[in-house]
Amino acid sequence: MKRGFILIFFLLFSYPLFAQFADEIETAARDALNRLEALLGGNVSANPSTPLPAPNTIRGGSEPRWVIDPYTAYPRDRYIAAVGHASNRAEAEKHALLELIGFFGQSIQGESMLHTTYSEAVSREIITVSKNFYMQDVIVTSTSMDTLIGAQIGYIWENERGIVYALAYLDREKTISIYTDLIHLNNLTVEQLTAMNDVQKNTFDGYARYKLAEAVSRISAKYATVVSLSGGSTSSLNIKSAGLLNLEASDILQNITVMVSVSNDRANRIRDAFVQALSAENLRTRGNSPPYTLEVDVDLSELTFPNNSFIFCHYVVSANLIENSTGAVLFPFNFSGREGHSTYANAVIRAIAAAENEIKGKYPDVLRDYLAGVFPQE
Repeated sequence: MKRGFILIFFLLFSYPLFAQFADEIETAARDALNRLEALLGGNVSANPSTPLPAPNTIRGGSEPRWVIDPYTAYPRDRYIAAVGHASNRAEAEKHALLELIGFFGQSIQGESMLHTTYSEAVSREIITVSKNFYMQDVIVTSTSMDTLIGAQIGYIWENERGIVYALAYLDREKTISIYTDLIHLNNLTVEQLTAMNDVQKNTFDGYARYKLAEAVSRISAKYATVVSLSGGSTSSLNIKSAGLLNLEASDILQNITVMVSVSNDRANRIRDAFVQALSAENLRTRGNSPPYTLEVDVDLSELTFPNNSFIFCHYVVSANLIENSTGAVLFPFNFSGREGHSTYANAVIRAIAAAENEIKGKYPDVLRDYLAGVFPQE
């Protein structure tokens, strides 16, 4: 596939499985992209399309009818409209746009992590969006649902007390077209993310692909709410269930084996502490030809200090999660400390116990954070 192809949400993969679908996917994506560019202001070039002129503020006079009923200015059968007010124009416009978003309900707001996940995927070029900066900004921003693509300010009125009223509106037909095409493109992304054989699938990369696909599907569900409440049909959009994708990701973890190898352990106490943390995330720790190894090195050394009758054991634990096929370190976990006693043998016992507690207390959270933030390989 060509890296230079301008494609919103189009992912670049090297797996042979995708080759047979390349022409079909690129054609469908190109059609959707062309429609989006046309709806967002014509043939979008390297520069942003010229925005509509800002409406003039009308001051004084009789209160316009749209202040009470915005649909007197923008008929309900063609538009969605809302009014906001404040002590200045900027805040009034902001409130009007928030009221417009409120029309679609709380179901399209919140879950800022979706926007963060998607934005990071774009910044890492895992998801490739249009090279036009305006289009890229519009698409990435739209995933937060803090703004709605195509929303405009129609009228501004300031009464004699200095209160400013702003009317925001959306064209229903245009909104349905935009968000329907965004869903189609998201569907293509999900299809490509989840098209893997079992060997590719049952890896941390496969898990990451399903988790990213889940996030994209959740975004599509929010887009579907916009389509539906704008008067469009969502029956044929074929959005994959984010819940089912999440369950599939959980199943993948249960099929991943991580062998734990510890040097300089004592009665397998360090190994067992790591195994417990891995097992808590449903990862296997036994199996043939594991794709991953947790390589743990325990370094113990004797320390003495002048005028101190205690002998100390200084310990350093280094644990690296290794991808066996490449030798790459996926993430490290290191800590150190010291424990003392009247004999070095007992100091070692205390050091091992302290290290064991450190692993049990911190590694589960570190591992959970890694799994929550893992992204597909670039």
